[in-house]
Amino acid sequence: MIKWEEQTLRSLLFAPGNHEHRLEKVGTFGADGIVLDLEDAVPESEKDNARELVLGALHTYNKTPVVCVRVNSHETGRMEEDIIKIVHPELNAIMVPKIESVDTLKRCDALLYALERERNLPIDSIKLIGLIETPIGLIQCEDVTTQSPPRTIALGFGLGDFSTAMQLDLTVEGDELLYARSRLLTASRAAGLRAPIDGPFLDITNKDGLLKNTQRSKALGFEGRVVIHPDQVDIVQKIYSDVSEEDARRSELIVEAFEKAIDTGSASIQVEGQFVDGPIYERALQKVRLFRSK
Repeated sequence: MIKWEEQTLRSLLFAPGNHEHRLEKVGTFGADGIVLDLEDAVPESEKDNARELVLGALHTYNKTPVVCVRVNSHETGRMEEDIIKIVHPELNAIMVPKIESVDTLKRCDALLYALERERNLPIDSIKLIGLIETPIGLIQCEDVTTQSPPRTIALGFGLGDFSTAMQLDLTVEGDELLYARSRLLTASRAAGLRAPIDGPFLDITNKDGLLKNTQRSKALGFEGRVVIHPDQVDIVQKIYSDVSEEDARRSELIVEAFEKAIDTGSASIQVEGQFVDGPIYERALQKVRLFRSK
């Protein structure tokens, strides 16, 4: 069972559900998670076959930390059928695209609950990741985050669809997406969700651009991003877990001292002259986990 509060999601590597060879290989590149795609990467004529291929592949990823399937959107009429088909003991999460209302996540939650009971799976064992990909989705994101079912672990930013809807040209710097990213980050944190998952960097051959764009993403507060090519995995994971040895050492001191203080009834202390309370402790704990995940 995944400990979601500790599991890093620095990279989610996509594989099209209709390509058997890519499904076989996607779990071998060291990503924190993989996403088997039934949506945009699969032509309409192959979607039914993709379900079968994805279902057959699920049991093969025993060394992959997080196994996720992206289903088709509610508007296509395929979402529920996708979920019914691919709910499986080896599935960790379902990614739901084009969220524009919390009702979609609630519908998925109710269906998953029924399927978990029917198939003797632990209740809430399969989590939800909702993708915000449209202008309507963005202006509804506060309602989505605050009212989403408990099995929702995070939201993701579908920057490709969003930039197209907004008629934006994507740049390495990403200034054109600053408002959307910041709003989604703030809504997620205000609702007590973990940091959202950023969208992909689409220029696969531009490693310097990937580096700079991911550094900007991390600086804004994202904890990870979608990756669309195996060559992107190492770069992305190093950046999102970039904690210096000195910062890690200090964070470990804070964690150790604060946990000892809690045991003696104190929730605010000083460590090397720095005031430490609950939020500072939580941030130090995050840094320790990131450093150890390198």
